[in-house]
Amino acid sequence: VILSVERMNQIHGLDQQQGILQCQSGCILEELQNYAAVQDHLVPVDLGAKGTCQIGGNLSTNAGGSYYYRYGSLHANTMGLEVVLADGSTLNLGYNPSLLKDNTGYDL
Repeated sequence: VILSVERMNQIHGLDQQQGILQCQSGCILEELQNYAAVQDHLVPVDLGAKGTCQIGGNLSTNAGGSYYYRYGSLHANTMGLEVVLADGSTLNLGYNPSLLKDNTGYDL
């Protein structure tokens, strides 16, 4: 099965105070970087294929690129996801200030 998300390319917005960017999985990384740069923010991943790679693919492979050592993995910088399961139901693994994820402790 091949699933194309190239038409899911909308940027929903950037929260200036918290620095949280919301977008769909088909957004091109370079477009996200440009959008964030205009608002004096940075997307903490930079890849050679940034003009063609999609953020959903970057998240699924935990891509890091040259910013990895400075800002950490893309997984560590992701606040939440909303996913559609095979049966069509949605699962919201979204941002909730009372349940902030952290990466302390052992990675078991």
